[in-house]
Amino acid sequence: MTLTALLPTLRSSIPAPFDAALWPAGSTPTLDDVTVRAVSVGRFADICGTPCVCTGPAVIPASGGVASATLSTTVVIATVTDATLDTLRLDACVTGLEAVWREARLIGRVSRAYDEPFTVVDAHGEEPCGTVVLPGDVCVGDRIAFPCPGCHTVGEVR
Repeated sequence: MTLTALLPTLRSSIPAPFDAALWPAGSTPTLDDVTVRAVSVGRFADICGTPCVCTGPAVIPASGGVASATLSTTVVIATVTDATLDTLRLDACVTGLEAVWREARLIGRVSRAYDEPFTVVDAHGEEPCGTVVLPGDVCVGDRIAFPCPGCHTVGEVR
């Protein structure tokens, strides 16, 4: 349990916890975004549309953030196309990407709602592809960013 989970109003002043080893090297959280090597993934999605991907070097395990010369990590940015009390449908096809759902973040706005678990369904499937914990007020049009190990192309998520 984190401080921002106990007191969601703190999200207006501190970013939610972030495991930098699971994101591309040089990634940093902000209140409503993530930057990868100083590039805002929210702004990247504004320019390219969703779903989109941002790939960078992976972090070498137990290195303190050193970038790998051979491994990559991809950030997928997707838009919520349908939201119910316990299920979210994304505009991205994420089955088979090994998404790190525990690191999923709401992009583009700061929510003061308590965290809730959601089942994730991708754009092309009816079966759940994961479970994510996000603010309970996630709605259609919200964007979600999450890391996936490996180098993935936008063609894989469309």
